[in-house]
Amino acid sequence: MDELNGPQGCRGAFSLRGGRVVDPLAGRVRRGEVFVDDGKFVCGEDQACTERAIDVRGLFVAPGFIDLQVNGAVGFDFAYTDPAGMRAAADWCMAHGTTGFLATLVSAPCLRLRQAMSNVARAAPPAVLGVHLEGPFISPKQKGAHEGSHILPPSLGRLENLLEGYEGYVRLMTLAPELPGADEVIDRVLAAGAVPALGHSDANYGQALAAVDRGVRGFTHLFNAMRPFHHREPGPVGAALDTDAYVELICDGVHVHPAAVRLAAKVKGFDRICLVSDAMAAAGLPDGAYALGGRPVAVCDGEARLADGTLAGSTLSMNLAVKHFMDWTACSLPEAVRCSSLNPARLLGLDERKGSLDEGKDADLVVFDEEFTVHHTIVGGRVVFSRDQGRQKRT
Repeated sequence: MDELNGPQGCRGAFSLRGGRVVDPLAGRVRRGEVFVDDGKFVCGEDQACTERAIDVRGLFVAPGFIDLQVNGAVGFDFAYTDPAGMRAAADWCMAHGTTGFLATLVSAPCLRLRQAMSNVARAAPPAVLGVHLEGPFISPKQKGAHEGSHILPPSLGRLENLLEGYEGYVRLMTLAPELPGADEVIDRVLAAGAVPALGHSDANYGQALAAVDRGVRGFTHLFNAMRPFHHREPGPVGAALDTDAYVELICDGVHVHPAAVRLAAKVKGFDRICLVSDAMAAAGLPDGAYALGGRPVAVCDGEARLADGTLAGSTLSMNLAVKHFMDWTACSLPEAVRCSSLNPARLLGLDERKGSLDEGKDADLVVFDEEFTVHHTIVGGRVVFSRDQGRQKRT
């Protein structure tokens, strides 16, 4: 496989032959060849692409998964590790089909968050798309596993301190829009070219609806860490289902019941759902003692919880998230891939470059079998993981 990558700084031309190509835009699976040259998808008329090929007979070829919420993996927390740990966690993500992700940082002191952003930038994993700031402007009433002492009231000044030097690198920010000062923060997040999302929020329906009208485009891990739905006060869940905003779903069978996933899919369809892993440091490792945002977490039977039983991220991988979503909703494979690739790209405003296999887009793709076991992951035309040979050496 290494021969496909060529010398440093060069992406060779090659093709993937014999597989079943998943097209989330057209909503179909077809047999055919996928051609790559110089890190982009190209049309099949470029015969140079046929000189070197990956045999993917019996496998599916799909646009790579884009995960909006990854806290860490294989023992490393993005908020509290160094560049080497970040690269190791990124390798685990890529080995499970993720070709683009947001390094997610839970609420922490400003200096810690800035150091973590610096580390992510220095590590520069090939699949990192930027940072998701999950806090610190969230509701203490819906803090979930966040450390309460790190939660801060929304403030334009505090936001400026966080963004200084990293504007354009922060792609997504989760906040509670009902809090005083949140409106100004939402406006500034939008001005920075990032996506404001409602999460860890005790907003009522009207407040959540007003936030969507102001520019909130997504709901972080729908159903979790937000005021629950009630038939007389629908809350943020009702607003999420009653608008065109995107919603994240953690399909691990722990955070959200399969029936709730089905209901969300019936209401939202398959154009506004983004599957996320919410993976934390224990992902890829056995049960045991770990940490999320500096807080002790016990993992038992794959469930990550604080001492009081509060869920603290997951051990889910994106390939399993897609499998579970298909199993629970009976959707088609292209619909599931739309929710794990194209929709997150659209939410982030990256769909002109990512999320499908169209000509000219970045050659980010995943090759998997009927059990959703990943065989190859390719990022920007480079093989970064092969099941037979393990993680590929970067060139």
